Amino acid sequence: MKKRTPPPDEGLADDIVPAIIYEAPLPSVKEFLPWHLPRKQYVRQYQWCEQIGRLLDQFQPSDGTLKYLGLPGTDLLDLRYFHSQLCAARKVKLRFLGFNSSAMPRSKDHTEMNISLDEVRRLPHVDPMSELIRDSFVLLAKENSLACKKTRELGPYDVVNLDLCDGFGAQRPTPTNSYYDAVSALLALQARTKTPWLLLLTTRADKANIDGEVLNTLLGKYVENLANCAQFREASREKFAVETEEALRTVSATSDGLLSIFLTGLCKWLLGLALACQPPVSLELRSVIGYRVDGASVHEDLISLALRFTPTFVPAEDPLGLANRPAAMPDECALSARVLKRVAKRVDADKKLREDEGLHQKMIDGTAKLLALARYDVDGYKEWLRGR
Repeated sequence: MKKRTPPPDEGLADDIVPAIIYEAPLPSVKEFLPWHLPRKQYVRQYQWCEQIGRLLDQFQPSDGTLKYLGLPGTDLLDLRYFHSQLCAARKVKLRFLGFNSSAMPRSKDHTEMNISLDEVRRLPHVDPMSELIRDSFVLLAKENSLACKKTRELGPYDVVNLDLCDGFGAQRPTPTNSYYDAVSALLALQARTKTPWLLLLTTRADKANIDGEVLNTLLGKYVENLANCAQFREASREKFAVETEEALRTVSATSDGLLSIFLTGLCKWLLGLALACQPPVSLELRSVIGYRVDGASVHEDLISLALRFTPTFVPAEDPLGLANRPAAMPDECALSARVLKRVAKRVDADKKLREDEGLHQKMIDGTAKLLALARYDVDGYKEWLRGR
């Protein structure tokens, strides 16, 4: 802000009330980050958006509102994309609850996040009840936390998107504040929904990001299925060359084998939680896409899973035996075998884009369009890509 010196021929009033000229600050250059690479757009379009679209094709959300819980970044790119590609096209409202604990008050990221939140809230198909809170997702399992209160208040949800930068299985199970507790609490909340819903889970999946105790627990469940489920044992033998505990230990000691076994075990853990709900919930792994964060990795080390949960409405068992209606419980054996087969079909996004230049360019253009909405320099983005 500058005080203007009036020319000598201006009147006395101008000397009493000086003219003020406001100068807008020059826009800062926004830094491009690894998740701005086109492979992320591939996941966004060909897994997240595609699976949400299929869900909406089959089940109209209550009150015409798609309820979404996620971990959006500072620029809210995913929310902008879902609004344009799904909500605007289908005339569906988007009501979201976002967790972002990384943008500290008075920081540049905090300012950018508030600007993005204002922009997104002004979009025509965004519900005014949508919120973004500075709490950690893991606090969802803590009674009386803001995370828990808000999640219950706005839930249950049609889509839950846990886009993690670290490993879901990297934490050793602790009495409080873990991903495991948060997801368990989330599934208990989601058991209230009457229609299928999606869990989109992105996690690091290399040895450095898988806790040994967690892995042993998952391997134990895998061994149990090998012993008790012929369908699972046959699928494991065919896809992973594993049909005994000895073979399982050998294969999981290799990088590629560890990836497949861990993903199968993680999905089986989620299936166990779903089946333990009352009434039980069925699970289907719909899509697995990965890419390399560590360029030296021998396989994809960041994996995005799309899982659909479907309520069953199976009645509870009567402890007194007065109600004798037979109940058809979901078959854990068959569901586990299907999970394993889908894991074996995982897609390498890097490879897809490398082999299809047209697809690669399409993902670049899609990302550039999203970044432009968040006030990024599109020409600078394309120059940044050429330098990688």
